[in-house]
Amino acid sequence: MLRRIGIIGGLAALGMGIAGLVLWAAWPDPPDIRDWIGDYDTSLSPSADPVGDAPTYELTARPPEIIAPGTVIDRTAPKGWSHLIIKGLPRLRAGEGAVFPLLTRSETVRMASWMCTAFVADVATDGPDRSARLRAVGLGLGTSVHGRDTIVTASTAKQFGAHLGVFGGEILTKAYEIQAKAVMPIRGPSLGLLDTPVWFRCGHENRLVRYRYALLVDPSTGRLDVLLWSLGADGGQCSELSEIVQVAANTIDEAELVIDRQKVNALGIPADDAFAVDRLPPGRRLRFPVDLRSLAAQTRFTQDDAHRLELCLRTLLTD
Repeated sequence: MLRRIGIIGGLAALGMGIAGLVLWAAWPDPPDIRDWIGDYDTSLSPSADPVGDAPTYELTARPPEIIAPGTVIDRTAPKGWSHLIIKGLPRLRAGEGAVFPLLTRSETVRMASWMCTAFVADVATDGPDRSARLRAVGLGLGTSVHGRDTIVTASTAKQFGAHLGVFGGEILTKAYEIQAKAVMPIRGPSLGLLDTPVWFRCGHENRLVRYRYALLVDPSTGRLDVLLWSLGADGGQCSELSEIVQVAANTIDEAELVIDRQKVNALGIPADDAFAVDRLPPGRRLRFPVDLRSLAAQTRFTQDDAHRLELCLRTLLTD
């Protein structure tokens, strides 16, 4: 996600276009990332009827919405959304920058905290019975514009006053490409399931894992509870379903990034997967019931599966 961030500092220090070309040619190859969409049900065929009085879930996997460029993300829900779930403000962990030579160190540290992430939801009460329902889930990336964290894309940054620098547009585009892997395998009036990619330290290397968020709406009050667990990475790494995090509303996650030193070349240039977090976002830690783990790790669901998962997660909230 932070590919080519050191080159800006290198060009400024050397003041020579030829040096920039040399560094550009030395950039590590991007990681080989498998497309996850094949793990999900993407058919448009009707799902089986719900069981009894269970709600009807949409089980055709689709991406979440993209937060509109220009949206300001402060410490509460932005305009057009009812809930701010998590605002991410990544920071390079103290001491991690020492792996880089002086040529790239200061720019790497700066760029590690240059981008912000946002995860929002909207709970609506516009149905005929006025009961609350999960209308939409949205993701976005941005940066600080005049002191206000603002969602932007590479093509809209200038319009909203964001200065991305020499390669900031490319960095942002790469980050959106990773974010585009996010998918919602369950969408219902009272339960939404979102799987989103995150670079995570697995053992001694960084891997792209799937964070799974469950959004649970109380139809009578509109209360939204959010639970998070990790599905791990391809190949089984980091897949131990031992902990669930209950994420508080308006969580600000100053996520500390660690560096996989094997992904930084001799010139101090980091690959796309050089930076990762090594812990789940803040929140109340809950024990993951053993009998729930198999169901919670599924990527394809029936109506009965979705209803059972919702009931189990609601029980977990009351324990």
